[in-house]
Amino acid sequence: MKKHNYSGRIDSNRPERFHQIVEPYTNEANSDVIIGFMSDEGVRRNKGRIGAKEAPEKIREKLSSLSYTSPIFDAGSVEGTEDLEASQQTLGEAVSKLLSHDNFPVILGGGHETAYGHYLGVRDVYKDKRIAVLNIDAHFDLRNEEKSSGTMFYEMLSEDDKIDYFVIGIQPFSNTKSLYENAEKFNVKYWTLDELRNDSYLSAIKTALEDYDYVFMTLCMDSIQQSYAPGTSAPAPNGFTAEEIIKTVKYFASLENLSSFDISEVSPPLDIDDRTSSLAALIVITLLNERNSN
Repeated sequence: MKKHNYSGRIDSNRPERFHQIVEPYTNEANSDVIIGFMSDEGVRRNKGRIGAKEAPEKIREKLSSLSYTSPIFDAGSVEGTEDLEASQQTLGEAVSKLLSHDNFPVILGGGHETAYGHYLGVRDVYKDKRIAVLNIDAHFDLRNEEKSSGTMFYEMLSEDDKIDYFVIGIQPFSNTKSLYENAEKFNVKYWTLDELRNDSYLSAIKTALEDYDYVFMTLCMDSIQQSYAPGTSAPAPNGFTAEEIIKTVKYFASLENLSSFDISEVSPPLDIDDRTSSLAALIVITLLNERNSN
């Protein structure tokens, strides 16, 4: 695991910024824990623009000076290799260890292949439980092909009959007919971005998710409008605004059965003025703050 150092502005002797609060993880329990996945092998295999492996470091940099006072730990980052399968397994083992100590893992990807390693950890700990994955994304990522950043949910649903897939923010012109057919095959519950802009849908989705033993949430930054998140492999001219994505994440962060969260597809080399990594950091701090305010 690669360890990370935090630094930032100090206004007083009183700890009140993230970098003053975060501590290295040393097997604590019942805590929020940051963990990174430094990989974009899945993006490369999916013929995307690489760079997401640099995100865990950059998002931490942007988190450092944000105002935050709740206990938080950092377990370091899994350093991915060209062996994507082994990298995802390593992430899964790390997430499993955190969950088995009743921690709440916050995973900084990485390409969206991060979600499969995330899933492995969740399923390893909650072996016989009924689980839902909530994906905030413009894409289904239901490709039936070589493992990549576009296949994770097909893999999960093919091998696990106790998991259901909810995806919100779908862009109709970014998903082929074959992907819609795969969504129908697996009885995927999905809502387009336009539907999500009707607030009544959020309430219905949350009510449905509350019926599961556990929910794990994953957010792909290419679900966000390009003007707010230009640094992704597949930036979207239409997508969630910054205000909409913050509101959505905050809303689902209050789920009592939420086990964990990952944020993926930030690509610092493709970014403009660090907009995407800064927004990702704000999303993470919003989620943590909402969880700790309940």
